[in-house]
Amino acid sequence: PALAGARPLDLFVPAHYLKRYHPAHGDQAEIDAAVAAAGARNWAQLHNRLGNMYKATNPALPTLQPWFNSVKPPSQRFIAERNPYYHRIDASGQQLPYADRFVLSVVGGALVPAKTSAGESDLQSRGLHFSDYTFLKAAEERSGFDVRLWKTVRGSQLALYPNLNVNDAQWRDLNRDARFRRALSLGINRSEINQVIYYGLTLEGNNSVLPDSPLFKEEYRAAWADFDPEKANALLDEIGLTERDGDGIRLLPDGRPMEIIVETAGENTEEVDVLELIADSWKAIGVKLFTKPSQREVLRNRIFAGETMMTMWYGYENGIPTPYTSPEEFVPIHQQSFHWPKWGQYDETNGKSGEPVDMERPQRLLDLYKNWLYAKSREEKAMIWQEILEIHAEDVYTIGLVAQVPQPVTVASSLRNVPQEGIYNWDPGAQFGIYRPERFWFDR
Repeated sequence: PALAGARPLDLFVPAHYLKRYHPAHGDQAEIDAAVAAAGARNWAQLHNRLGNMYKATNPALPTLQPWFNSVKPPSQRFIAERNPYYHRIDASGQQLPYADRFVLSVVGGALVPAKTSAGESDLQSRGLHFSDYTFLKAAEERSGFDVRLWKTVRGSQLALYPNLNVNDAQWRDLNRDARFRRALSLGINRSEINQVIYYGLTLEGNNSVLPDSPLFKEEYRAAWADFDPEKANALLDEIGLTERDGDGIRLLPDGRPMEIIVETAGENTEEVDVLELIADSWKAIGVKLFTKPSQREVLRNRIFAGETMMTMWYGYENGIPTPYTSPEEFVPIHQQSFHWPKWGQYDETNGKSGEPVDMERPQRLLDLYKNWLYAKSREEKAMIWQEILEIHAEDVYTIGLVAQVPQPVTVASSLRNVPQEGIYNWDPGAQFGIYRPERFWFDR
């Protein structure tokens, strides 16, 4: 599956270009000079930098892609030129791609809707949100583009990630208590979020697989996802959080008020609007919510360091897995998993950094993942997947909200071969990649 992934598994590099930077093939004096000129630590770092086919940061690197990046970063404007050696042709024998070049302009996320509405983009999706739809629709005729709504397949449009590895011992204990996570989930009015933010067009429930997945079961999305403040309060009382301050906010065992700081990347107002509604509903269970916007890289570093108690981020990327899809998003093997980053780091570094898993159920998830890797039949892989999904539904490691939020895609009136309807997702899908952009063309 990795060979066809959004970020493909590159098994080969252009030898005729990169051999000159490898000591087994090139002239050592020339390699040393190139290392010094590039400010690299050694030949290996230079070799990897020049041969990075995924990020395409080296304009001189030969490629099998339809276009090659002609601008070396850093830049605010990248130009991809047509690859004259591209290997694909259309049904009539004409070489692809049809478009000779495309230009990518780097701007602040908040400017994307405005620049798109002014007709400055031929094809746009990144930086656009469902809340921009009516604004963009009003500019269609004036600016010469068409707004389309594509289906999304994330497990949840947005989700809350309690950090089970947070440094604060009091919050670590709470975040690791399944009763606490269940109570927070039961304290969220998803119907209100659906109606107020998304006009009732979304699927409410957990951060889990969607009905289009062969692994789907309704109980995976429904478990602990009703709006039930009474049951939520009972669970918090059961934990022992019965003391409250004068404003009705529960007190932690050490006397601090139960104030949850939810950190975000600060990239759009959608997160803020959703968190305001959650804050209102959590008041009924004695929990106060504060929103702390940040920047993406700053946020990631704080999560990895254990400084965040809770984060709002996108839900699981692939909500339509099959038994053959890797369940890695659901197990603690990646530092990028914001609910258990230090466990993921421990796995990624083979124990050199991070923390080993020290909870029974997450350890079971790790064991199941290893079993999945060696399972031979579809049936065996499906059974392993089902147990993983059951554990997630019962333990609520992430708190999903709503899914299948339509994604606005704007297409210039002259641009052809872009589907009217599509699935918008990174993996699977590669956003536009699955629809073969090399076949897009302009009717001018």
